Order: sequence, then structure tokens, then C-alpha cells
Amino acid sequence: MTNRNNPTTDPSQPAIYQIRIKGHLNDQWVEWFEGMSITLEENGNTLLTGPVIDQAALHGLLRKIRDAGMTLLSVNQYYSTKGENSMDTKVNTYGMKAIVYTKFGAPDVLKLKEVAKPAPKDNEVLIRIVATTVAVEDPGIRARPGLNGFLKPKKSILGFYLAGEVEAVGKDVKRFNKGDQVYGNTGLGLLGTYAEYICMPEDGALAMKPANITYAEAAALPNGALTALPFLRDKGNIQSGQKVLINGASGAVGTIAVQLAKYFGADVTGVCSTANLEMVRSLGADKVIDYTKEDFTKNSETYDIIFDTVGNSPFSRCKVSLTENGIYLTTVPSPVAMLQMLWTSKKGGKKVGIAATGLRSSNEKIKELIFLNGLIETGKIKAVIDRSYPLEQIAEAHRYVEAGHKKGNVVIDVR
Repeated sequence: MTNRNNPTTDPSQPAIYQIRIKGHLNDQWVEWFEGMSITLEENGNTLLTGPVIDQAALHGLLRKIRDAGMTLLSVNQYYSTKGENSMDTKVNTYGMKAIVYTKFGAPDVLKLKEVAKPAPKDNEVLIRIVATTVAVEDPGIRARPGLNGFLKPKKSILGFYLAGEVEAVGKDVKRFNKGDQVYGNTGLGLLGTYAEYICMPEDGALAMKPANITYAEAAALPNGALTALPFLRDKGNIQSGQKVLINGASGAVGTIAVQLAKYFGADVTGVCSTANLEMVRSLGADKVIDYTKEDFTKNSETYDIIFDTVGNSPFSRCKVSLTENGIYLTTVPSPVAMLQMLWTSKKGGKKVGIAATGLRSSNEKIKELIFLNGLIETGKIKAVIDRSYPLEQIAEAHRYVEAGHKKGNVVIDVR
């Protein structure tokens, strides 16, 4: 039974450690580890197992490993609770579980491994991740070269969104304290949330988790909210009384967009499949359109804002459904859409808007998270969670997201 915080120990028995080192030890190092059993594992690593008297002895042992140029992979501490050599209560001290991939490909390239637990720099916080998500972008980053390297993945651990608890802070950190419950977004440059722990800079896109939502909900919310908010509020300049259509209203971005549009006072139409009509209506949509039965571009209705959250209704189709000064927003910045944005920005009338939400500064995202906290705490917006998977089943979660039929968010329970 794993107990990270308060293991029941027998003070008469020294703690037993398992220390995993990268590579097989040569005979010349064996005498350094007298009193510990040495296992040369089939995967090429070496496992040292045995009692260590106290922390000073442990640190001395780890210093020897470092000075010898060996790579320390993990240190697991077992408290003896049932007599000598009992190993039933474990505290993972240096290692952590993570989903790692070293090549692009199908979901099976995602492997559960034990890797070194990170340590925070002076300006960083160490977060124990409780929940993350499989965003719609994740399978593409996993499968194909591009955003995360070309010959092989630049970052071996995927994941953008997280919710968890601050376990440690660097000496220069002022914004957070140990024990704070936080949530946020790492950004493409960091990734890394498919793991038990992550270090993020203090000024990263993090905010305190509202007390009225779960970790799973907190991990899910920024997935759509950090896209929908800047599109509608900043790019679309949404105003009370406007007519707004959300295409893809049942997805991670769409479910938040419906709620935000209602918060800003718009008359909202959501477009989704038959199975999701009632869910989208429950989020506040004034009207819902089943795209399997009706093409919204052919019903003679016009809208001040059309927000295409899934990229399957281009401006050329939607233009007829915009009011004279309406704006078309899309989350899919294709070359055609980029040219249309530049062209329409120089003319009056109907426009195309694209927001590079992933490239915004952490400071901008922090302000957005704080704004969203006010809406969360007052019940104005909520997360929609389709399914939840344990970390060990993340490949299956990728398959489900790739199928393209998820409602809201797919959450990964990291605990």
C-alpha cells in the first residue's frame, strides 16, 4: 500500500532503499555498495537494494554514485513495518512515473516508465500532478514530426494541462507556497504533464485552483478556456445582444465557448451531433443545430460571430451566414485562412479572425486564468468531462481522442 505522506514506521528498523542506476555496474564499484544486494536488470540498469542507517549515509551513497559519473534513475524508500526486510510501505523519493515516447507513431509508442523526479530551480515550483488531459492536439504531436521535433521527439513527455499540488518551491519563489493547489498550462515549450511531477517557473501559466472544483475539472477547464476566451472576447470583441454561432459546440473549446458567449450576453446557437444536442443546450445554448440533419449555412440565419472551433466550415462557406460586419473565427490557422484574415482586415464588412492562443505570453494566460477563476467560483462556467483514464491507459485515451467523437475533455488521473 503506497503512502506518500505518513508511513507507519518501526523506529527499531532502518529504512530499506532501492536505488536504480543507469547501466550495469562494473566489478570495481561493487565494494562501494557492501551490504546491499546488486541486481543487473535485463533492461540494462542496476538495482541496489538494502538498508541505509540514516539520511547522511544515504546522501554519502548518492554522492559516490554521482562522483563515479553514474546516472541516478530513482531512489525508493521502504519503511519496515512488519519486521526485518519488510518492504510493504513505499515512499517514492527520487523517481516518478511518466509516459515517455522516443519515436513518432501510433498510440503504442507511449510507454509507462520510471524516470528521474525533477528538482525545482530557484525560480521554479515542483508540482505533484493529480490530473492532466489528452487534448485534441496531443495525438498529432505524438504521431507526426513537426511541433515536437523532426527526426525524433524533442520532448519525450507530452501533455499541456495540469492540476495538482505544489510540493516544493525554489528559494526565489514568492507567488506560491508548498501545499498550494494549482492548475494551468505548460505551453508547447515545456509540455511534460503526462507524469507524476513537473517543475514550472513561478511566472508560468499557473493559478490557484478554485475550491469548488475537483482536480479533474481544473485540469480540463484551461484546455478549452484559454482558447475560447481570447477568441471571443479579444479577437471577436463579443458584445451583449449579438448573435453567435459555435460550430463544434460539444468539444473542449466549444463547450467553454458556449458558456462564455452566454456570460457575455450573446444569443447563442450551438452546432453539434445528435447525441450532444441536450448537453450543449444544458450549457446555455439558446438554439442547437444537428449538423447531421441541417447545414447552418443554408438556413438563411445570420450571425455577428461564427466561431468554428473544429475547422470544418471555412470562411468561404460561412460568409453567407455573417451579418454585414460579422466576423468569422477559426482555431485552425490554415494558409488560406491566414490570407483571408490579412485581406479582410484591410476592407470593411465581413472579417476573418485568427488568434495564436498557444503563443501568448505566460503573463497573458495568468490574467485569463484569474478572470476564469471568478467565473468558476460563481458557477458561470464548468468543465465537461467525457471520460477519465488512469495514467497507465493513456494509449487507449489517445485512441479515443483520435476517433474524433469526444465530448468536452478526456482526463488522465495521475494519482
